[in-house]
Amino acid sequence: MKKYIIICFLLSTAVMIGCDSGMDIAPTASVTEEIFWERDSDVRQAVNGVYAEMDGRPMGLDNRTDIAYTQLTPLVASDGTVQGTWARYYRGIRRANDVINNIDQVEFGDMDLVQRLGAEARFLRAYFYTQLTSLYGDVPFLTETIQIDEHVGRTDREVIVDFIIDELDDIINTNVLPISYSGNNLGRATHGAAESLKARVALRNERWAIARDAAQSVIDSGVYSLYPDYVGLFQYEGQNSSEVIFDRQYTADGHNFNAFGHSATSLGGGASVEPYHGTYLLFRLDEEEYNVENFTDPMEPYENMDPRWYHSVYYTGSEIGDGAIFDSHPQRGSPDAANVTETATELGYNMKKYVDYENDRDDPGRGSINFIHIRYADILLMYAEAKVQLGEIDQSVYDAINEVRQRPTVELDPISQATHPDAESLMDYLIEERGREFVFEGLRLFDIHRWGNGVELVSGPKLGAHYENLETGEIFLWNIGRSQTFQEHNHLWPIPQAEINANHEISGADQNPGY
Repeated sequence: MKKYIIICFLLSTAVMIGCDSGMDIAPTASVTEEIFWERDSDVRQAVNGVYAEMDGRPMGLDNRTDIAYTQLTPLVASDGTVQGTWARYYRGIRRANDVINNIDQVEFGDMDLVQRLGAEARFLRAYFYTQLTSLYGDVPFLTETIQIDEHVGRTDREVIVDFIIDELDDIINTNVLPISYSGNNLGRATHGAAESLKARVALRNERWAIARDAAQSVIDSGVYSLYPDYVGLFQYEGQNSSEVIFDRQYTADGHNFNAFGHSATSLGGGASVEPYHGTYLLFRLDEEEYNVENFTDPMEPYENMDPRWYHSVYYTGSEIGDGAIFDSHPQRGSPDAANVTETATELGYNMKKYVDYENDRDDPGRGSINFIHIRYADILLMYAEAKVQLGEIDQSVYDAINEVRQRPTVELDPISQATHPDAESLMDYLIEERGREFVFEGLRLFDIHRWGNGVELVSGPKLGAHYENLETGEIFLWNIGRSQTFQEHNHLWPIPQAEINANHEISGADQNPGY
């Protein structure tokens, strides 16, 4: 089956330019086509432009899953996120193709550096295609630079996945990417990042043995380990730590990351990513059936929680910093009072992960905490899942899971063959555990797409936080009538309407099913 699509994603010949050294990807100048491919510095600048299209703050994707909620328009082909995500990834692919297809022209400079930069561009192109196929399924597949009005057919997802794995294998086997970087080169793609991306794309496409082996290789390398402090991992202290395999780098004076802007109104945020009651239940440790009527104190519901809850969520009674206490009770007049202002939380919780109050409180707009895209905890859980799917349930599966569970600052009791004896119980656990470990990291939607369980996990009412009735003392769940629907066809996003409108060879009948 071949469908023809015009790629209408602003195929500009301009490339975002950065400094000659390091990961400064802010546009500062332009290089003419006549001299652009002469020097190694030209290649570095072009590759920095590819990095500029990396995902920045993808935690908003969690709002379409079971771990976060905000009011969103239905998932349709004209949705801004659907169209913007498509356009950005294809801009990145265009820029990567520019590098890959022109790099042989370079004659001056360090040729080993040029080879490494070419491998970085290939890695980034593989990353973009991994994301595109995970979201949209069959997509246009470009490895050459094309003109803005050229027609390109949608290629079967499996063909693109084969290409991604082969491309990553070539990068890995040639050892052209280093094990690590230092100084201004921190954040560039490494050998371990290539192996990790291979594990990820394989897992998302049920290539279980490939995922297992790639994850095993990362584990066996001994390069990475879990950062001991879960909350610190997402603050400045955890930047470029032993757990980080690949991230989006930020700088206070360049491209920055204001995590406060996604959080509580009292922090200057707009509550763009909201935990809700389903998030709470995911982190609750009590084995007895939940019943709000059993609580007699407003803090009691939060007494026996997975420690990662306290590191990830602001709830009424939790500390913001400097003695300030988060209070979203709708009747107490706090700036964070639930559903009172347009910027306040609707359901009573706010995102805490990535908020470094102590270091960013005076000027959060210059926040520069790097956003982690691949980390070692994911490698461990991908390894465990691949082994389970292959029917290879041995001690290494439990060891990988328990390494994540027993991280210092988390320190949960280990699971074992006695508690989780078979593939069904282990998969049930891993589905929940990935929600806890990677909450607000933008990975959950991709997991739900590949598991195909979005209807079960996401659809239903969206209840809020626990509050005390100020007149009777009764503890109740905040309910303002919110709900969310996830339909079977939502396991793929629609091809953007702008793409279809620009193509005279495609009609609505060629859209992904259900849209």
